[in-house]
Amino acid sequence: MKRTRVARVLASEQIGSPFTVMGWVRTKRESKGGFSFIELNDGSCINSLQVIAGENLPNYKGDVQNCKQVVLCG
Repeated sequence: MKRTRVARVLASEQIGSPFTVMGWVRTKRESKGGFSFIELNDGSCINSLQVIAGENLPNYKGDVQNCKQVVLCG
């Protein structure tokens, strides 16, 4: 899947559509409910994309919980 800039995702009206985004993690918060809130920015706009990563991801316990930088697909 081709990389999509955060600015384009935020401007899109395609709710629920898959996008591949890459960038740096500005903030990350863990939830006791088995998911993380990740604020992702790629420099394409001032706003960030908030991603919710669930523990059902194969790399959640290793990469997502310990991330400083993350690549998310889907």
